[in-house]
Amino acid sequence: MQLDERTEALWSRIVERGLVDTHFHIGPEFVPRKYDVLTLAEAARSVNATMVLKCHTWPTTPLAALARLEFKVDFLGSVVLNRGVGGLNHHAVRAAVTGNHTSLQGASTDDPPMVVWMPTVHAGAHMRFHGGGTFDARWLGCGGGDFESLSDEKVEPIEAFDESGAPLPELLEVVDAIVETDSTLATGHLGPQETMDLVDVAVDRGVKRIVVTHPHYPCTDLSDDQLVELAGRPGVWLEHCMAIHTLENVPIERFAASIKATGPDRVLLASDFGQVHSESFPDGNRTLLAKLVPLIEGEIDDDSIVAMFSSNCRRALGLHELGTQ
Repeated sequence: MQLDERTEALWSRIVERGLVDTHFHIGPEFVPRKYDVLTLAEAARSVNATMVLKCHTWPTTPLAALARLEFKVDFLGSVVLNRGVGGLNHHAVRAAVTGNHTSLQGASTDDPPMVVWMPTVHAGAHMRFHGGGTFDARWLGCGGGDFESLSDEKVEPIEAFDESGAPLPELLEVVDAIVETDSTLATGHLGPQETMDLVDVAVDRGVKRIVVTHPHYPCTDLSDDQLVELAGRPGVWLEHCMAIHTLENVPIERFAASIKATGPDRVLLASDFGQVHSESFPDGNRTLLAKLVPLIEGEIDDDSIVAMFSSNCRRALGLHELGTQ
């Protein structure tokens, strides 16, 4: 997308400050993806970007570590607690950490934190939204095009809370593993009340960094009042993603209204791209900037706009600012 002079200047500042995308899908996966780790590293290097690599089915920590070592790019790994890793499985969190080491000799002070996502396509809220109590494992219910048929088996939904609203023991084990490994918690595709309750549990048990994943995704669908409440909790960040506009047809105006309601200080702006038909990196981030700026002009200052694409994201991920120790 062609940027006007002011937006081009903002984009230049973002790149100089250090563009961060907290949510980017990588392949191979059982839906087609635009990038593998090598091709994404080439794209990221062009703008010195920091990126969180996400996959619905397997941990990305080893690929992120390899990219840091061999391709000299700032990639962070993650694990999504879907059925492929055993659902709400604290062992999967700890196993993913072992793949996060840049050095073959083990843990290092240079290893960045990883992200632990609550269930996404196998979350109960996601599956109920897409029309069933069981789930066809061959279909993600997410934008991505054709899928590879892995199995005819039906997948049971993953729940984080029991019918009374109490956190399940396996959720508490996962949250404790996140605390022990100093990982960042992302809320995934839990429903709105589940997300609110999860944040309460995580804060109470000592999680330092919590990212509320695309709050306007249809099965998540948090209100602005809820987002204002969440933004007031310690360590909580609100992630608005371009894919929720392009794939789910949520108006950018909804993002703008939420940012005005919460203020920009706890907001992250990301793409959630990597789908075959989505824009290439970093074009999707540029387009998000271009679409959003006219809607928040005069209410959100330029420094805050830059921060939502850069320094806010680094803080949410537990990273130092560029140029600092």
